Amino acid sequence: MQHSIQLKLSADQQELLKNDPGNIRIILTEVVHLNSDQIGYMLQAYHAQQKASKVAVVPDSIVLTIPGAVNLKVSYVLEEFSACSAIDFEDKEEMPVTVEIDVDEGLFKLTGEYWPSLD
Repeated sequence: MQHSIQLKLSADQQELLKNDPGNIRIILTEVVHLNSDQIGYMLQAYHAQQKASKVAVVPDSIVLTIPGAVNLKVSYVLEEFSACSAIDFEDKEEMPVTVEIDVDEGLFKLTGEYWPSLD
């Protein structure tokens, strides 16, 4: 399984990226921060029993690969709570993410790592 999410840049972010592609690290970090809940939902699909929250870019993990693509790592917290089972659990995780950039449309498509199905 592999999951992805598409995020729309603000007009200001899109303009900044068009005028100076060197700002990609700043913009990516900002977009991940502003959309951490939505990215958490994407990450949650990898962890059936837990909630993913507190998503952030791992500092210095952003690597420009090819034009229009970036690799980075996101850190996040997995939370599990069940009053019936007396479970209250938090664990910090990281996942590599590929970001496809469409400057003209102002879109970032974040794709998590591929986890083969055990079916």
